Amino acid sequence: MIEPKWLIEARKYIGTREIPGAKNNPVIISWAVYLGGWFKAFYTHDSIAWCGRAMGALMKHAGFPPPGALLSAAGWASWGSALAKPSLGAIMVFTRPGGAHVALYVGERKDAYRVIGGNQGDAVSEMWIKKDRLTAIRWPKGAPVPVGGPVLLADGGEPVSVNEA
Repeated sequence: MIEPKWLIEARKYIGTREIPGAKNNPVIISWAVYLGGWFKAFYTHDSIAWCGRAMGALMKHAGFPPPGALLSAAGWASWGSALAKPSLGAIMVFTRPGGAHVALYVGERKDAYRVIGGNQGDAVSEMWIKKDRLTAIRWPKGAPVPVGGPVLLADGGEPVSVNEA
């Protein structure tokens, strides 16, 4: 299965993480600069929720303008086109305590989705998120329609996230 270019780009950043304290990870800060406008002025520290910012930078780099409501991960729930079922690289929006989370679909098991996203444990990482937390599956308008459907993965006993922040 061919991975969409935004998913390939996301994989390059796995392991990128916040720097504790007053310092900032220059990569995370650079995403706000790349997005420009008010994002550059608002996102001045890597401790400010950044899953939507990371997604915005990935999608812009892939040639798809991000939504104007990037401050909120929930803003991605109405971006692009809806998908009825997940497909490799789909944008997925989840509920979480205190808000929402946005990440990219890489697979699933019976109870959870495997996703790559920013600000997952303060880093770009892969993790499992329970299926019942899913609120939207989106695909970039203008991108080739995804071929294939769910990617079934083995349950390796890894824990499921309860709060990505």
